[in-house]
Amino acid sequence: MEKSTESILLFLLNKHIIGAKHFPEHKFVVSRTKWLDKDERKVFEKEYSELINQGILLRLKKKTGKGTEWHISLNPERLKDIYEMTIYGKD
Repeated sequence: MEKSTESILLFLLNKHIIGAKHFPEHKFVVSRTKWLDKDERKVFEKEYSELINQGILLRLKKKTGKGTEWHISLNPERLKDIYEMTIYGKD
């Protein structure tokens, strides 16, 4: 597993962003990629979209005071897989 995939999952796990609790996608992506160079950013975006396609991350459109924005959270049905993918699953 790539370092960026683990950082995505650990950030959301540590903040308990699971299921109904969600986090703004734009704010999350900017905070994770602002120090990366172009190649690292491409790897991050590829892994991020792969997590969404696998159903590990949930991406929902939520109403905010400024209109609607995309928000993300961890899939509560896949928590066992998520823990195994991160350092929590390693002995």
